[in-house]
Amino acid sequence: MRYCHEYRVSMSGALMFWILQGVCVDLSDTVMVLKVGSSLDLPVQYPIESVLSVQWIFNGKTFAEYSKDQSYTLLESQFRGRLKENNDRVGVTVQDLQPQDSGTFSVTAEGTETQLPTQTFKVYIQIPITSVQIEKTWRLSTNSCDVDVKCAALGAENVSYLWSGYKTGSGAQLQFSLSPAEGAVTLNCTAANNVSSSSARETLNCSSEHPGTETQISVLKLISSLVAASPYLLVTIILGVKCYRARGHHNGQYAMKVIEE
Repeated sequence: MRYCHEYRVSMSGALMFWILQGVCVDLSDTVMVLKVGSSLDLPVQYPIESVLSVQWIFNGKTFAEYSKDQSYTLLESQFRGRLKENNDRVGVTVQDLQPQDSGTFSVTAEGTETQLPTQTFKVYIQIPITSVQIEKTWRLSTNSCDVDVKCAALGAENVSYLWSGYKTGSGAQLQFSLSPAEGAVTLNCTAANNVSSSSARETLNCSSEHPGTETQISVLKLISSLVAASPYLLVTIILGVKCYRARGHHNGQYAMKVIEE
């Protein structure tokens, strides 16, 4: 049976929360989002005395079995070396989860009297955010600075970004103008995915002391000075060439006179 309803997302450790958005999933399914390196417990939710045999299946392929007579059997699979048997109750644990472990896990059990309902877990493995960086680009404008900032979460996927402080917004990039009169302002970026979150802070100041602005101002001043001085510079060069030629001609005539004498 399928029904559109809210689904449960299980975080690493004891943290669990509900995402209230409409999606269509099987009522028997549990959707779990776990971080890389964490563990996934797959217990049988029935009394041990009522269970004859169990199969643990990943994307349609059996990777572990249990029977009352033979105990656990770990089959060849991508989880080899990362499976742990649960001796206190019937169940296995997949350790050191990796992104390729995302998929559908099923636990099928046969009871002493009848076939027990199958448990299904849709599992998504995500890389946690390790650090957040804010990159900024300054462009000099009239009496202000045009600022382009970009927030980046290193190594993570499916990340959402929120800006707070001087400006608010969502998304990885933010653009705005900042005037020198506003002084130093603080901008915060929070990056988050389903398994982690992290923040970065940057202080911005639009003034001649800002390296990027100062460099731009210096370059603009140099260009402006050259443009302004170019007519005078050209006249000076022309006069200098004429003087040089005239002096050379005069020296040549003087040399000829000395030779004649």
